[in-house]
Order: sequence, then C-alpha cells, then structure tokens
Amino acid sequence: MQYYYFLNEIMERVEMSGPNFTVEKTNKEPVAMLKPSRKKLFLLSAIIAVSGIIAGTMTFAEGKKPARGTIAFGATEKPMLKSSPQLESFKSPFAENAEKVVPTGVSITLTKIDTVTYEQNPFYQFFGSPFGDDDNPFGDFFGMPQQRRSPHARPPAPQKRFIPQHGLGSGVIVSKDGFILTNYHVVNGADEIEVKLSDGRSFKAKIIGSDSLSDVAVIKLQGDVKNLPVAYLGNSDKLRVGDWVLAVGNPFNLTSTVTSGIVSALGRHLDEGTASSPGNMYQNFIQIDAAINPGNSGGALVNIDGELVGINTMIMSRSGGFMGIGFAVPIAMARKVMEDIIYEGRVTRGWLGIMIQDLNEPTREALDLGSVKGVLVSGVNKDQPADKAGVRRGDIILSIGGIATGSANELKNAVAAIRPGEKTPVVVMRSGKQLTLSAVIAERNEKNLLARGNKNAPNQENENASAGNLGLKVGPITAALRQQLGLEESATGVVVLDVAENSAAAEQGIQPNDVISQINQQPVTSVKDYNQITRQMKNGQSVLLLIEREGNTFFVAFKLNK
Repeated sequence: MQYYYFLNEIMERVEMSGPNFTVEKTNKEPVAMLKPSRKKLFLLSAIIAVSGIIAGTMTFAEGKKPARGTIAFGATEKPMLKSSPQLESFKSPFAENAEKVVPTGVSITLTKIDTVTYEQNPFYQFFGSPFGDDDNPFGDFFGMPQQRRSPHARPPAPQKRFIPQHGLGSGVIVSKDGFILTNYHVVNGADEIEVKLSDGRSFKAKIIGSDSLSDVAVIKLQGDVKNLPVAYLGNSDKLRVGDWVLAVGNPFNLTSTVTSGIVSALGRHLDEGTASSPGNMYQNFIQIDAAINPGNSGGALVNIDGELVGINTMIMSRSGGFMGIGFAVPIAMARKVMEDIIYEGRVTRGWLGIMIQDLNEPTREALDLGSVKGVLVSGVNKDQPADKAGVRRGDIILSIGGIATGSANELKNAVAAIRPGEKTPVVVMRSGKQLTLSAVIAERNEKNLLARGNKNAPNQENENASAGNLGLKVGPITAALRQQLGLEESATGVVVLDVAENSAAAEQGIQPNDVISQINQQPVTSVKDYNQITRQMKNGQSVLLLIEREGNTFFVAFKLNK
C-alpha cells in the first residue's frame, strides 16, 4: 500500500508543475484534450521505471522467508487434563483388537457369467443381412442385385454371448485348511471366485456348500495354502445388548475396513409375519450399529476380546446406504450350518410338524393366559413328531429341549438346532395346566413340509349362509369350494363369504375364502354351530378364531365392537 501512496504523490506533483492540456475548439461543445509533451513523456517513463524498481524491492522485502526452525509452533506444554484409570485403558481398546482380527478377513471377488441369446438382425426378413454375403457392410445397398439376399431368406441362427458380471463381498478364514465363512447371497451363482488376503496374497476358491435359509456359505481356498491367520470362534449366546463389537470387511472395495459399535438388539426376526405368511428364513440376527455397507456382507463381527461372534449380512436402509441398523448371523448358527456342510454335505434341521404363531394381547385375554410367555400351536400335522408326542392345537409351548420359547421365531430356531432323531422334552400349557411331553424330532425335508393333514375331523352339515355379529357372512364348505380352495376331505368349518368393512374382523385381516373351524376353542363344523356360538357373544368380548388359509392354520383374536 505504501508503494501506491508514493506513486500517487509523484503524479500530483507532476500535475502541479504546469498545464497539461489545451482546449480545442470545434463545432461541438469544448472537449479537454490531453497534449503530452516530450518532457512529460520522459518524466512519466522515469516515474514508471522508478516505481517498478521500488515495487520489486518492496515485494522482495515483504516476501523474505524466515529461517527454518526459528518459529515455535504449538503450545509448549500439553493440556493438563485429569483422566481416570478407566479412561486410560479405553484410549485404544480397538487398535490391538483390529491388529489381530483384520488379517483373518478376506476380500471375495466373484464372477458370474450371464448367457445372452440374441438375433444378429431382428429386421433381417425385411432388409436382409446388414453385412451382405461377403461381409461388406454396404453390400445390401450397393452390391449387385444377384448378391443381395431375398427378404424371405432364412435368418441367421441366434448367437450366444457370455457376459461376465463381477461382484464383491467379504469373508472370514476359520481354519488352517483354507475354509472361509461368508454369506450365501455373496457367492450364489458365482462361476469364478478369487479371494484376496490382507497380506496381498490371492487364491482361487470353490464353493463347498451354501444354505439360503440362514444366508451362510462355505468356500475353500485352492492351491498351496500356508500360514493362514485364523479367526477365533467365540460364543454368540453370551452377547448382551450394549456390548462393544467391531465389523471387519470391504465396503465399496475399501479392503480391511474396521468400524465399531455396540450390540443394539438380539434375536431379531425381519420377517415379522404371522403363521398365515411365515418367513422362509431361519433368522436370529444380531442387530448392530457398527457401520456396514455394500461389500461388508460375509465379513467378521467380533467382540471386544477379538472373538468372532457373527457374520455381517445386511442393513436396513431407506437410502441404500448405512443408517445405523445392521444385522449379523450369530456364529452359533453359522458354525452349525458350516459343520453340516463340511462333514455331511448338506444342512440338517429338526422338524416338529406344527404350525405356530405369537401371542398378542387379544389372544392372551381370550385364553386367559395373563403374563405367560410362549408360542400358540395353531395346527398339528398328522403323524408328525408333535402329533405323536401328544401336542394339540391350542397348546402353548413354553420350552423345548430346555430352551425357553417366548416367540415363534425362537421356537423355530430352537427346533431347527436339534439333531433329527433326538428325544426332546416339550413343555406346554393346556387348559391352565403345565405338561411335559416327549417328542422324537424328525428331519426337515420336502416330504414333511408337504404333510399338512389335521386329525379327527368331524362330519359337516350343509346349511344356508349366515351373517353373525362378528361382521362376517359365512357359508358351508361345498364340494365346489373344497376344490376351489384346495381343502382336504377332512377339512371342516364354515367359509367366509364377506367381511364388513368397519368390523374388527376386517381390521385383523380376515378375508373371504378363509375357513373358520373354531370359535373360542369350540369346534365349528357347520353354519348352525357358527350361529349358536356367536349369538351368545356380547359387545366388548374377546373372540378367538381358528382360520385356515392356503394350507396354513392360525389363530386370529379381536374384541367385538361396542
């Protein structure tokens, strides 16, 4: 700034030295015209030269750099903060953990070959081949007439192209032999699998087996496998809500990424359907808030002691990215599936042969259960383990094999974990009394899944349709309806023909074509039975219906509208 003040002062003195302009007369208004003289031009040149020298000198002075080491950066003393011994031990609890765990994680790159069948030219019959008979791209337009194809000539045969599609996931090394745990959805359909270790080594791998019902898969490294770091398998049953956990994986191809969080919940079941729409997976997820994203699937979930407690599987998100809710398969479930695959070549699960559902408040009131925790049996398959053990429809299963079953999902997982052929105690509540039954668990297979027949079905009567105070119009099961709805010959009850829009039954999801076989645990074999039972009901009373729909039976409870 001093330079500009200096230049301005010189110019003012030059202007004061004498007149610098004259007035030229024209036909227009007078105009001031600058008439520089040689003296003035010389003076201005001198000023510019001097000012340049001054400017250069001043710039050099202002841009002078201090000698290195002459400036002390930062305070001379550390902040004096008091910290407890607990805080001191918490400063780097994850660093040592990560150093041990990260090497056991792997990056899985897979290739799926998609086969695409296509026609060379979909307009062939109209314009002929665009490449002509001699591969001339302009032959059909400029070639000799006899060289062109007839519009009705036979089209060229369809061609196939094999297009590779690439995917990315994570895995965990669980044995010195090169066995790796990952997710079913990571490797499903893969034609080629490449595994990269944290130390930079790469191996080809093959799928040993997979299980879609638990989303667990086992792959094995091929080639000369030596000096593999192996994860320590912990006990996921000992996890508690609030425990610290680390998630290790390769989100967005960022290998060996570690994130931390806590266990948010245990025993999560994402398909919260009723027995009318059961989920097709065995779910017992660990919910975590450690960040996981695409590419983390199949990676390790470890506790604060560095023990593998889960396999990261999925996230719940509205945006497609992480929103604080992730899920992992417990290592207890994943290990059982892994061992079945490796030792037996397939996954075996226990089978009891019942249809079940959770207890809600209207159902508790209708059955007068109070605070009892258990699972309601809505159907018993004929000649299956539960039937042979004496389990009845309407029983409340409290535990199986010593494991408490407070929800349908817990019972489903507990039964699946039992080895087929084992004799297992089943504790039920029936009519307010607790009973212990003994069931020999069968194996879950397609044959047992198709066994749906219920036992001891009484004969039905054929009567006219009726509408009771439940807001339902019902009718008898005719031969035509039996065939239309796929009902067995032993099926009895009444068919729902219509549901009042604002009724409590409609709010609970009762639909036309549902078959009602019980009301408040009283058998309904005809429209007459239906009318006799419903006429005695009062407003505000709890109602418990046994419904059959598409081969499944389940209970629906509600209160009559007041």
